Amino acid sequence: MKKLVLFTLALFLGVSFQALGKKPEILWRKLLKENANCVTWVSVTVKLEISAGGRSLPPQEQKLEALGTIIAEDGLTVLSLNKVDPTANILSRIRTPGASVNVNYTEVMLLMQDGTEVPAKLLLKDVDLDLAYVLPIKERKDEYKEVIFSKVPSQAKQKADPLILDEVVSIGKLRQTLYRQSTLQRGWVNAVIQKPRKYFVIENTSPGTPVFDQSGKWLGVVVYKMVGGRPSEIVTLPASDVLEIAQQVRTRTQ
Repeated sequence: MKKLVLFTLALFLGVSFQALGKKPEILWRKLLKENANCVTWVSVTVKLEISAGGRSLPPQEQKLEALGTIIAEDGLTVLSLNKVDPTANILSRIRTPGASVNVNYTEVMLLMQDGTEVPAKLLLKDVDLDLAYVLPIKERKDEYKEVIFSKVPSQAKQKADPLILDEVVSIGKLRQTLYRQSTLQRGWVNAVIQKPRKYFVIENTSPGTPVFDQSGKWLGVVVYKMVGGRPSEIVTLPASDVLEIAQQVRTRTQ
């Protein structure tokens, strides 16, 4: 009789744990369904002016695309600077003392899921934190008057840092060749760095995308950890920092 009770209890607990294990997946699928478009592709056209060894190379033009996270209802979007600024990559290949790269943005577009291209402008480049903020151009509103920007859901509480081995998820989008289909990437927290600046080290993430905890709250945006002006590891910058800098950006541009 005692063995039967233990067996029944173990079976019950097993089913309960299995049910609990499904809960984050159900919530995350709902998160994707309702908030997939808080992530968008950003297209930039840059004009590069490169000087090395006392010589100036002919200007070059590049078109780049990167994933960004929409953080406000007016379309303010944050992304990884290194994805839209090839300076660090070029300098690492030149290896000439005193070399310089000047990047001019001739066109910035938010690429909406329905195919609408929203003209935007670059508001801020933060090289140290690998952040770039872009905002739709209000004066060209007639080109995207039907667009409703889907901003990222509410952030997690500042004091509720994720714990090591916590499961999280990030929303992304595939490239145009796969129709910019929205995706979920499941990951795990490997470390929480507190000083000199807080970062979350999370597996299986892509720069520019938002990361969410098991309750669907926004934890932060994926960027590169910069070392000596160059990108090193991929980390997640907390949402509170992203929003604080965004507020500073708005104050400066008003």
